Amino acid sequence: MKEKIWDITGLVLSLLLAVGSLTFFRACDSEEGRHMACHWAQNAVTLIGIVLAVQSLAKLLTRHKGVKAGLAIGIATLAAAVIFIPGTAINLCMMKTMRCHTVFRPAVTVVSSLLAAVSVIDAVTNLKRLGKEK
Repeated sequence: MKEKIWDITGLVLSLLLAVGSLTFFRACDSEEGRHMACHWAQNAVTLIGIVLAVQSLAKLLTRHKGVKAGLAIGIATLAAAVIFIPGTAINLCMMKTMRCHTVFRPAVTVVSSLLAAVSVIDAVTNLKRLGKEK
């Protein structure tokens, strides 16, 4: 059961990134049917959050330590990349007081950083276990 804690934590953080980016820490609302630049950053984060959730679910369901380690490395890399989407890869609103700067970007940074850290720890743990099995 202790081994599954990292898998479940990663899945929860991935789902939080995907669902949260559309709901409670979403970027700015559209005005009169027009979308601001931050809308596209939100869509990218949501899409990658879904991919991360699928990878995390696959990691939860597999038993092989090598596969788990590989998936954890992939998740950590992708989670680290998500940090750079809002404001770097895709521009946010010009005003620093907008919701995309004050809520969305910090939330994405925190959740993605936690997911990357959990995945790195999980990868190292699985690689150590894999080494002991041989």
